[in-house]
Amino acid sequence: MDEEKCIHGLHDIHILSLSSSPITITMYITTEYTHFYNKTRLDNAVQSAAAVCVENLSKWAEAIEEIRTWPEYEPQPLHSLPHQAKKLGINKLFFKDESKRFGTSLGSFKALGAPYAVFKILADQVFSETGSRPTSAELRTGKYMDITQRVTVCVATDGNQGRGLAYGAKIFGCRCVDYIHNHVSEGRAQMMKELGAIVIRIDGEYEASVERAKEDARMNGWHFVSSTSWSDFDNGIPQNVMNAYMVVVEEALQMVPAVEEITHVFVCGGVGSIAAAVFLGFFTRYAQIQESRGAKPLSPPRFIVVEPKEADCLFQSAKKGEMCLSEGSLRTLMAGLACRGPSPAAWKILSWLTSDFVAVPDEVAVEGMKALASGSGGDIPVVCGESSAANMGVILQAANDQIFGDKLGLNSNSQVVLFGLEGATDPAIYEKLVGKTPQEVFEAQQKVSKL
Repeated sequence: MDEEKCIHGLHDIHILSLSSSPITITMYITTEYTHFYNKTRLDNAVQSAAAVCVENLSKWAEAIEEIRTWPEYEPQPLHSLPHQAKKLGINKLFFKDESKRFGTSLGSFKALGAPYAVFKILADQVFSETGSRPTSAELRTGKYMDITQRVTVCVATDGNQGRGLAYGAKIFGCRCVDYIHNHVSEGRAQMMKELGAIVIRIDGEYEASVERAKEDARMNGWHFVSSTSWSDFDNGIPQNVMNAYMVVVEEALQMVPAVEEITHVFVCGGVGSIAAAVFLGFFTRYAQIQESRGAKPLSPPRFIVVEPKEADCLFQSAKKGEMCLSEGSLRTLMAGLACRGPSPAAWKILSWLTSDFVAVPDEVAVEGMKALASGSGGDIPVVCGESSAANMGVILQAANDQIFGDKLGLNSNSQVVLFGLEGATDPAIYEKLVGKTPQEVFEAQQKVSKL
């Protein structure tokens, strides 16, 4: 059922007295969250509606194989956080860390999807003009620059996708235009420009930048690069972006000590694309394990999506039983999740596989960022950006509220995987929220790693 719940937490408030001596008063404040349990999860009718999307995304091995040949590719870690798990009252806690994907200046899972889509676009263009299909290595050399430099890719972005696209355009040799909305920080805009993108700021929210980017692409013959699909992932670009995202999932599945023992998987949701990819990857692996065991039953984990309360389109869609828009303000620190509506194709997969939808205020993400950076009890400190830390924040909240924890099925036997899908995408904002620079956390991480 859908419900609102107040979770109490201690917060220190600093007040300047008349004598100019600071007084610290500890007060209880309340944090509201919303939770919806999806009773139609794994329902046959819902599965049937998602079947075409699933089929269109079933061949991700080619993308993974290609990306693993790239010189900048390194598997990104899955951290075990045993001390945090003990504090939270669960058995095991794993954290998939994307904060250094292709370097900290990119530091996001989106550094996989957009560059791979650019590679495919340019390879197709070269093939259409020469009859020869180039490798990614050949494109990097500039061998076909006379062709690729005439190609323009574009996207509407909160930052991560735009940086990933600019990076792909830079290494493979084409032009890039990034459209940002009026809530995107100047720091994120500057990072796109430094990668060679033309950045155009739109006076409006994210959806306005999407419409402008799509229309400019249509008029100019550009390629609009996005994971959002309006047609069941049956065309090249969204399908290629999603297939590249599976690198993150396959790495996690290979690193988890016992996949079949995982009870919960948490992913933050914007339009829902990466959550759909993660859940589909885990579900597929569970189905394979089930088949190998024959009749022995094996239930998949709880798949949990976490969103900002001001941009809760997935939660609202689950609650209403059909895809719909968020009525929130979209003003949230979780900039990468500030989306008005879901990806139609991703929603079909999520409505089939997701067990729980949770929407939270910004402070939950901030608490998650701080907890991960702290390296509690000797755990490895982790840099996690505001658009991916609400996962951790939700588990912290659940540990302090038994009713909420029970609703999520969290207990002393739980084995949890959190997907931390971005690092410090705006270092200045990260430092302001966490009280440490990303570099300080990375240095602490290195010290723990050497022990």
